[in-house]
Amino acid sequence: MKPLAVFASAAATLMLALSCASAPPKSAPPAAVTASAPILAAGDPIARFLKPYAAASKACRDALEEAATLSSKGKWMSAFRAIDDFDKANADPFALAMKTSLVLRGAVRNDMDRAFGLADLEEGQELESLRNGEGDYEPLALDPPALADAQSAKGIVAPGILSKELGDYYFDVIGRFSGSWALSDQEILAMAVEHYSKAYAAGVFDGASLVRHAETLVRLDRGEESDLIYAKALELDPKDADALYSYALSLSYEGRRGEALSLADRAIDAYGDAPARLNAVALGARTAAELGDDARTQAYYAIADKDYPGTPTPGILRHMVSVKTGNEAAAEAAADALVSSFGSDPSVVRTMISSWYSAGKSADARDFLQRSIAKGGEDKTIGTLDFYFAVLLAQGSPSDAEKALGLKALDEAESRFKAALGPENDVYNVIAEIRSAFQAQAPSPGAGPGEGALR
Repeated sequence: MKPLAVFASAAATLMLALSCASAPPKSAPPAAVTASAPILAAGDPIARFLKPYAAASKACRDALEEAATLSSKGKWMSAFRAIDDFDKANADPFALAMKTSLVLRGAVRNDMDRAFGLADLEEGQELESLRNGEGDYEPLALDPPALADAQSAKGIVAPGILSKELGDYYFDVIGRFSGSWALSDQEILAMAVEHYSKAYAAGVFDGASLVRHAETLVRLDRGEESDLIYAKALELDPKDADALYSYALSLSYEGRRGEALSLADRAIDAYGDAPARLNAVALGARTAAELGDDARTQAYYAIADKDYPGTPTPGILRHMVSVKTGNEAAAEAAADALVSSFGSDPSVVRTMISSWYSAGKSADARDFLQRSIAKGGEDKTIGTLDFYFAVLLAQGSPSDAEKALGLKALDEAESRFKAALGPENDVYNVIAEIRSAFQAQAPSPGAGPGEGALR
């Protein structure tokens, strides 16, 4: 049976932060910085932005300036056309660098990083709103690596800015199309590092590209080489929160927890009230717990209590850290407290079950659910617990006894939800789907639940 995606997690960011803090290096910390950052930072003068393009011809620089100016106003399609009108043959390496930057940062649609849909934003319109909305956009075919190879074959030497943009290109590919692209993930990562290294040698980099470069090295199990790159990023800006957090995360991979904790503290301060601050708090709590420093762990929890009053986030943080570090009593206490206050929120229950499950502790999740259901409570809470008990039992190849338990839990969940939510709700369709899957499975006496991913 396939794992069932039913409710979105209210703590998805926190789950990501804690899960990547325990993953092996090849799984990689997710990028702290994405290649889709604005082409121009707020208030960034065009002249400063175009500095890496200084060796371009006068005609090319004029086209580059027009494209950069248009893109800074959200006129992404017009910006691309401006540079494409100058170099339709894709023969100029500086023009190719700008085209690559525009499609990476301004695309509304993306087809495997080989074709892109661009638009000109209206006043007050946001790029993300178009990306999340409906609408067709004329695809622009562009394969930057192939075009760069064609230029190289003609003896054209790639300038540092093109190498940097190609590094960003492969970084974008691994983020969007891992496991489904023309090259393997390891090959994609290697290409990103190759181009970032060329750009670095040419002196073309910024804080964001340095962080991407360093993260890619970590993903290739070359973390020892990332220290120099992270140091350079922090030399540019000692308060770069993304660089601080990313470096802390990388150090945690390498088991350098004391250093990681120091950087996590700096990242927490640097993030201020930005949402990403929670990632750094989570990393700090996890690292302190791994070091056995309970006082410091509690201090991170206190930050979450202050930043997220009246929400399940502090409790979810406590639960996840406790599960990840093997503190079963603390995990149980945190889960009980969450059910008491937020048990009717499906995303909270799902987050806890997913945390146990991803840590290979499905038995703990099962015990928690059965114990909580037995205590009784209001209909929506018990219905939610019964529902996720069935979802948990459905993973892998449940035994006949587990199927019977799952079907009984689904009946109870449906009855409870109808009392709490009424007869019309999408959850009943999902319950019917799970029930049918249980009933369709061939008998499998003695088989226990498998270890598939609970999503």
